[in-house]
Amino acid sequence: MLLSPFGYDVVLPKQLGIQFSPEETESTFLGNSFIKSRELFRRTGIPSFADDSGISVPALGGSPGVFSARFGKPEFNDKDRALYLLSELGNNPNREAYYTCVVTFVDGNVEKSFEGKVYGTIRMDYDEIGKYGFGYDPIFFYPPLGKSFSEVPELEKNKVSHRKIAMQKFLDWLKDY
Repeated sequence: MLLSPFGYDVVLPKQLGIQFSPEETESTFLGNSFIKSRELFRRTGIPSFADDSGISVPALGGSPGVFSARFGKPEFNDKDRALYLLSELGNNPNREAYYTCVVTFVDGNVEKSFEGKVYGTIRMDYDEIGKYGFGYDPIFFYPPLGKSFSEVPELEKNKVSHRKIAMQKFLDWLKDY
């Protein structure tokens, strides 16, 4: 695991017998990530980290943003949400988009956050060919690789993703903590 070299074992709430799904009531990734890491620390007393992430489209006022997993109708699945985003964007020529991930750490003495972003554009269509990724990956085109995230194998995507960037910042900080 990522934290093993630092002398930490990662334990999931489920492994501790904890039902854990706090309500995300904040309007930012930072706020929602802190809700999770603070609540987990409160319930366990164990140094805790959590993340929150999603996709933002400036032409849609930053939507779906923190509502990425709940964008559109409640019964929507990942593909439905991606198609809904495409319909909301329509033929708008501004197709800029970015994924954000915020990792937060809480241990009773320190509360720290780490943000990662990756920038791309929204495709005009849904990629039915790519077999990788999930969520909005079939409509997110990443220019440095020249393809949609749904066409990028997980190991390759994990080298450039918003989660990788945020986790790397966290791990770099943790080395000196």
